Amino acid sequence: MSAAAMTSPAPLDLPRLDGRTVVVTGGASGIGYFAAEHLAALGASVVIAARNPERAAAAIRSIGDLVPGADVRYQPLDLADLSSVRDAGRQLREGRVDALLANAGVIGYPAWPPTGLPALPATTADGFELHWGTNYLGHFALVATMLPALLESQGRVVLVGSLSHRNVREPADSLPEPATASDLQLYARSKLAVMSLGFTLARRLSAAGSGATSLVAHPGVAMDVLDPVRPGISRNQPTVRVPGLRAAASVVAQGKDGGARSLVTALASPRAANGDYWGPGGLFQLAGRPGVLRPAANALDPEAGERLVRVSEELTGVRLPI
Repeated sequence: MSAAAMTSPAPLDLPRLDGRTVVVTGGASGIGYFAAEHLAALGASVVIAARNPERAAAAIRSIGDLVPGADVRYQPLDLADLSSVRDAGRQLREGRVDALLANAGVIGYPAWPPTGLPALPATTADGFELHWGTNYLGHFALVATMLPALLESQGRVVLVGSLSHRNVREPADSLPEPATASDLQLYARSKLAVMSLGFTLARRLSAAGSGATSLVAHPGVAMDVLDPVRPGISRNQPTVRVPGLRAAASVVAQGKDGGARSLVTALASPRAANGDYWGPGGLFQLAGRPGVLRPAANALDPEAGERLVRVSEELTGVRLPI
């Protein structure tokens, strides 16, 4: 399909980001891809930090086709390998960085219906439970390593949470026990930790009088089946062929391009403030126009957040420098 036949990124009511460099983890596919596309359309220089160079190259080509003059480059990053995270963080902080969108993540799917996707490993390269080790601990190490550059630029960190955090009963610093939880429960636990980190960092930045900011955002329910056409961009969700699925899904969900809007708004809007939680403002926060929301209390617990940072520093060997 030609570039002309594709739908260009819908304009967002946000200021231009010309001259600013934004790092997007997981920007080669899914919500991260559409966030990178939106940011490039706003004029930002976008760094796609991702594990697969072929997928990243396809994303860069796609954005270049849709956004003339887009400045997009690739940074190797495997969040499931702390040595890769530390290397990427050090390389990224050598140049100017104005914002980090910590979006990437993994999620296991039930065995039925058949997904056709390869089974996920149980642990990261460092032996941590896969969801918590990748979605949370990898991002903790990346944020901590890159933070000096973001403090210097008075930049912004946006950590991507999930509605599923509301279903977690344990405190945010509780380490997961894979033998007693499903993949979806483990995913929710990892996202609660991500959100707790975002709000803890916001409190620390405020206490230090820093001009840098930390926010949390969630995409609502975002489904590949509702995405606009982007040839060559990999889909992260299992393909399920059910008659009428697209029409039914559109009632309670949005495409991943729509899910990316809350993330990009949290990153770029002048109305977005340190400590905010952004997400769709529609029915049950599933889809719709981005707005400031209220997270569950366990994501805001300051004592659990500080305990989480301490255990994360011990596990990664990386200190959060604020």
